[in-house]
Amino acid sequence: MAIITRAAKGSALSHAELDNNFTELYTAPYGRLFPSTKGVGIKLDSTDPQFGWHDMLASTFIDPNSVTPPLFTAWRGGISAYQFPENSEMLARWHMPHDYAPATDMYIHVHWTLNSALVTGGTITWGWEVTYAKGHDQAAFPATKLVTVSQAASLTPYQHMIAETALSTTGGSATQLDTTDLETDGLIMCRFYIDSNDLTVSSGLKPDPFIHFVDIHYQSTNLPTKNRAPSFWTV
Repeated sequence: MAIITRAAKGSALSHAELDNNFTELYTAPYGRLFPSTKGVGIKLDSTDPQFGWHDMLASTFIDPNSVTPPLFTAWRGGISAYQFPENSEMLARWHMPHDYAPATDMYIHVHWTLNSALVTGGTITWGWEVTYAKGHDQAAFPATKLVTVSQAASLTPYQHMIAETALSTTGGSATQLDTTDLETDGLIMCRFYIDSNDLTVSSGLKPDPFIHFVDIHYQSTNLPTKNRAPSFWTV
């Protein structure tokens, strides 16, 4: 089958022909074609169309020269995880994906828990020291910026917490990357750490939190780029 049209302007299609056309458009048996235009992609919500969100997962590792590494220790049952005393640190790297929606802000966040039933309140402040540069011989990595966010602790042991803050903004700031610089194949280099442990406890020493993931929320066009290198788009 194929899309049915009329040569004469204004000539109506039959109901069967309309049904056929809707089926052809919906199933797209020969695939869908999108323009290779910067900022074009698949959006969600017909009343307020927006690019959807994806997670940019980090590659993380411990600096072998760090004097304050986290401790890989028992977390729950037979599962171990990295526990972060105050000022302990790890390194992270992110590669900007080809479906990043240009000129959209990104948000960095940490997944964390506490395994103590003695916590009565307080906060943990997380920190990220970051620098970013475009790829393909377009830029050098500039001086780093410090991004922090505080979050109140849950009183429930092992509660899955996510502390998030804006990593970028248009024009940049003293603590944020410049959204207008962000581009496919750029790299974000990062040191993340516990800036401050301000928990309160009913007795004993305050516990150290466990970090399970550090990642970035970004808006996605849900499409790749036509080209492997700049310009990534043809229009």
